[in-house]
Amino acid sequence: MSQPLPALEGTKRIPIFPLPVALFPGTMLPLHIFEERYKAMVRDCLAGEKIFGVTFVMGREGFPPPVGRVGCAAFIVATVPLEEGRMNILTTGLMRYHALEYFQDEPYLEGLVTFFDDQPIRTDLTEVADAVRSMFRRAIKAVRAMSREDDNFPDELPEDPQALSFLVASLLQMSDEQKMALMELTDTGERLERLRRLLIPAVEKYELRATVNELAKLNGHSPRGAFERFDS
Repeated sequence: MSQPLPALEGTKRIPIFPLPVALFPGTMLPLHIFEERYKAMVRDCLAGEKIFGVTFVMGREGFPPPVGRVGCAAFIVATVPLEEGRMNILTTGLMRYHALEYFQDEPYLEGLVTFFDDQPIRTDLTEVADAVRSMFRRAIKAVRAMSREDDNFPDELPEDPQALSFLVASLLQMSDEQKMALMELTDTGERLERLRRLLIPAVEKYELRATVNELAKLNGHSPRGAFERFDS
């Protein structure tokens, strides 16, 4: 039986793992832990609430990340011990936060964070959610037609508008700035609308590439790679 996920609210001091990854609530993030400071961080997390923060870092930003930067609390779902204290862990995103202050009393970074969620949904989002769901399914189908590799796309997409927006935002390739803007939004409808606008040209591009790829295979040519940026 799976363990219940902890509820987070208010302000809390948690370990921080700065990564060039945008972790959204409800999405999974596997990590390979090999640095000594993060081995210590994970050991401490496992002895406590199994929670640490994944704060998004862009490009060549310095350390620590800027105060106020949005991140997401990660809950450790499973661990696989490896040699020399290394480990593979599987985490899931819980709730986003803004970093208020950082501390370096431990070998790893810690932060005082304040958690936030989307505003209550007060309008019917069925139309925009259905549009995002439909276009993303088309994008998945096109990508799979171009590649024989395994992918991390789900076979089923969430019915809940917020969960759908988080999942698609986590999987859709885009610029760091676009990813951060989606993370910072507290309006589910606006996040879905931005995703809809991003998906319109992406789907057309992928379906065209899938068609060309199929024609190339019929002519004896090798297929082109499928995993290019959606916004390239």
